[in-house]
Amino acid sequence: MKPKLLFCLFLLMGLRCYAEKANIQLPTDTTIHHKKIKKQKVFTLAEFERLRKLWKPSYDHCIFTNQYTVKQRLKKYPFSKAVKILAISYHALEVPNEEVIIDGDSTKHIVPPHNIGLQVIKDSLDFSNLLEVKILDQMQINRLTNIIYNTDFRKNIGFSQTGGASCYEPRNAFIFFDRQGKVYDYLEICFGCKHYSSKSGKLDIGEFCTQKYDILRKYFKSVGINYGTKCHMLED
Repeated sequence: MKPKLLFCLFLLMGLRCYAEKANIQLPTDTTIHHKKIKKQKVFTLAEFERLRKLWKPSYDHCIFTNQYTVKQRLKKYPFSKAVKILAISYHALEVPNEEVIIDGDSTKHIVPPHNIGLQVIKDSLDFSNLLEVKILDQMQINRLTNIIYNTDFRKNIGFSQTGGASCYEPRNAFIFFDRQGKVYDYLEICFGCKHYSSKSGKLDIGEFCTQKYDILRKYFKSVGINYGTKCHMLED
């Protein structure tokens, strides 16, 4: 073996040992290991003004893309881990007293505090709080992943004026169960104010294009969840 080749070999071995000791990742095949990381863009005032002048309302409208196949979508968290997915509805965190007519007399029915909001205790879902529960079949799951991953801005220039209200009174959620029957994550949605939250903080609704919440609202209705899907905020 030529001396120059031996030197290169020893040099590479030395670099790999150093990388392992220092916990440094050596370059890998980017076609396999590349991971898209979204970062929040911080605009200067000049950049903000430039993009604001370029922006048109139609740019924020939702459009369907074929960016990800079914197989690719189902490999994404949380779908990659899900053995069962539920679509559910429940009372909002603040529920006014409900008026009930009994034998012609009007009376107030107070909703107990423990029957308000989504309750997941020690990775277990409290079903007593729920109003509607539907187990999603594979076709419905595929449709949901299409909404989240393949529904994007019509034209993304890095600037958008979509946004929600300041309230947060969610009435709907998707619940994700693992093989042990535990809730490892959920995506809770408030259609009144157009905001969401998740157990892990890893989940979102995808790109927040103008019609995204309306598309999700119609999706809930299509699988049989009606409570919480009305367009106005005060429906309890």
